[in-house]
Amino acid sequence: MKKTIGVILVIICFVFTAFAACSPNKENENDGNQNGASPESSENTGENGEIAAAAIERPHIPEGTDYGGYEFKILAKHFTSVSAPATLIENEVFAGEETGEPLNDAVYKRNRTVEALLNIKISEISGADFDVVKYAKNSVQSGDNSFDAMCIQDYDNVSLLQSNCLVNFYGVPNIDLVKSWWDQRAVKEIGYKGSKLYFVCGDINWYDDYSLMVLFFNKRLFQENGMDYPYDKVLQGKWTLDEFSRAIKDFTRDINGDGVLNQEDQWGMLENTDSVYHFIIGGGEAISSLNKEGVPEINALTERHLAVVEGFGNLFSDKSSVLQAGNGQMKGVSNEWGDGIFRVFREGRGLMLAEVVGSIPTFRDMEDDFGLLPQPKFNEAQEDYATFTSGGWASSYSIPVSNQELARTGMVLEAMAGYSVDTIRPALFDVSLKSKFARDEESEKMLDIVFASKKYDWGERFKIGDLYGAYQGVARTGFGKFVSSMEKGVPRAQTALEKLIALYEELD
Repeated sequence: MKKTIGVILVIICFVFTAFAACSPNKENENDGNQNGASPESSENTGENGEIAAAAIERPHIPEGTDYGGYEFKILAKHFTSVSAPATLIENEVFAGEETGEPLNDAVYKRNRTVEALLNIKISEISGADFDVVKYAKNSVQSGDNSFDAMCIQDYDNVSLLQSNCLVNFYGVPNIDLVKSWWDQRAVKEIGYKGSKLYFVCGDINWYDDYSLMVLFFNKRLFQENGMDYPYDKVLQGKWTLDEFSRAIKDFTRDINGDGVLNQEDQWGMLENTDSVYHFIIGGGEAISSLNKEGVPEINALTERHLAVVEGFGNLFSDKSSVLQAGNGQMKGVSNEWGDGIFRVFREGRGLMLAEVVGSIPTFRDMEDDFGLLPQPKFNEAQEDYATFTSGGWASSYSIPVSNQELARTGMVLEAMAGYSVDTIRPALFDVSLKSKFARDEESEKMLDIVFASKKYDWGERFKIGDLYGAYQGVARTGFGKFVSSMEKGVPRAQTALEKLIALYEELD
């Protein structure tokens, strides 16, 4: 009876303190009505469009579910990015107390609610510098069951998958992968044949959203040069490679007059060699895609594919327009991101900067106003914008094969994801990225486009045959060697992909 009263009180508190769920869920592009509201859900909304608590679908928790105070341990990696300061590291899994920071407090409220509903205690095993792959492999091999689930970097999950350390989510009781709190694009695009999925993201975490590329642009420089902000072109579907090129071409200036173009001058575009692949995805092409059976295939070098790579590659390799970290343009700079391209943009000497969403807070104190844009389409004939979800930033959840209580683990993760809908999601979108960091309403609309256009690519996630390096190469030296590099790399990549497919066929 005491436990029941406690649960009721927690739920009452949760309803009155939950964030308004007014931002788009991951993903709203589900087919049919698979993740529509449950019959018990209503369609009530407030005057400002907020979804009432009664309208939020919740995970089904069977009556009498009680895990007796079990400590549910999550292995977590607090990883840093080369482009973001350490102060931006946030804990997606655990919060010991409320601090006033929206995401921290959302995690705290979400966890306390789930703990009360299931009678568990959520804890984490974590660190910024420890080797989670080695730790997880040792734990699985020894069978010590030291943790129940993982929230780690996608690349780490790929490594564990290839070592046969992960559980197929389709076989985990109590997890419903068609629900809106699981990212439906991720479920489809990094799944295999619609029946095997070994790591997944959703409302439960947010570094997958941080991994999305956006274009920052300096509003003052646009105004001083008589240029219109590109917002309307984006909304009209006319934000293309040609429009982007016209903006950044011939903008670079040797402002200190030393005859050398470097980090002390003015630039049309600031980026790093990884960025070009994000723009190729934005142009509607990719290393690989799933066929109708849900099996990954290396994409053919069609005329359009080559045109997209050539267009973006030649633009980004133009050292008279683009200052690129990792391309030998900055001398004596140890951190070419923070002390190079970031400093140039922050000091108002860069028209545009290509960076991931997770870097937006680093510019909160920038004097010049900036706006945000999605990556351009290749041309107007391209139907939709597309935004690459980079495995280097993104996090995802997984379960070790040593886990002996999959039903309990599934119930906990499903509850955590479901009760993140009106805690984590609005704290990330409506509070942190929009109200707190975005500087105008138009940028908020641009972010909505970015988050609705996520793309995942097996070729990049699994580094198939290192074809990713061929695309990076066009940012350094242009399109000239791309075809020959691919001709050499594709056979090797095909062999690697066939081995990966064979592994998936063997896995449970």
